[in-house]
Amino acid sequence: MSSPNNVLPVNYPGPPYNNLTRCYPAVHGNFTDVNSLVTALETSRYFGTDKFIFYNYSIPQQINKVLLQYEREGIVEMRNWRLPLPPEQIHYWGQMASIHDCVFSQLGVAKYVLLADIDEVVVPKSESTVHALADKLLTTPTLRPSTSYGALMFLNAFFFLNGHETTAEFLSKSDAVKCRLSVFLHTNRSSVNPPFYRSKLLVIPESVDVLQIHSAETLRPGWITLVVEPQYGLMHHYRKDYDPQALQPYTDDISLLQHSTSIIPRVKDRLRSFEKAKATGHLKECGGWD
Repeated sequence: MSSPNNVLPVNYPGPPYNNLTRCYPAVHGNFTDVNSLVTALETSRYFGTDKFIFYNYSIPQQINKVLLQYEREGIVEMRNWRLPLPPEQIHYWGQMASIHDCVFSQLGVAKYVLLADIDEVVVPKSESTVHALADKLLTTPTLRPSTSYGALMFLNAFFFLNGHETTAEFLSKSDAVKCRLSVFLHTNRSSVNPPFYRSKLLVIPESVDVLQIHSAETLRPGWITLVVEPQYGLMHHYRKDYDPQALQPYTDDISLLQHSTSIIPRVKDRLRSFEKAKATGHLKECGGWD
């Protein structure tokens, strides 16, 4: 009945302060394309991502400089990723470990977490942002009693960057050409792949038990996964090389071009700021910048 000598405060988290965090797998030395990186980040920000988490295995210098600038602005968080064994002895630089590290670190921090690679763009079709789409779909009534949707599975379609450029005209096309913004110049895609083949997940962090790279192995009791129909949202997977398992027939998909007038100026302004700051010497082809 005496007064306590020690007091341990228990802090319960309030509402998440990020709507959407995006987690990338470990970045290593063979990725050096600054323009593609900035395009990926600005496109994802346009579609509602608040925070990006990168795992630094061996980030090249020019990529590191760009990410450090985003980190100073509070947009990116970089985590050192040192493996206790050679990378050839573990799948893709420890991707399974980084996935779970990233998701569980966002408990009480982010409402949703999106797991996808740098060459993948989730394009919402029925809503203006990915988190608005998640708000709508994850509150859809399920067919199973006492369950709710805790994860969205976005289906994959391949866009090939080694083919012909689009003949579609759009206001910022000349800037896309100058800055080598490939995702706006290649609109030929495969048919949509079935669930579990190269699909990627958006999750409510509190629903996660064990994830795989392309699916949820198990969610916590009461949670299930919803497969997103392509008319609501689709994952554009931009590949330099042809994938032999890409499904035909191919089609011309200009859905991302509908947002080009808003996204491309953001990318161009960001690249210009890096050029002025001498953050990288790889932006000369964007043309005409002071």
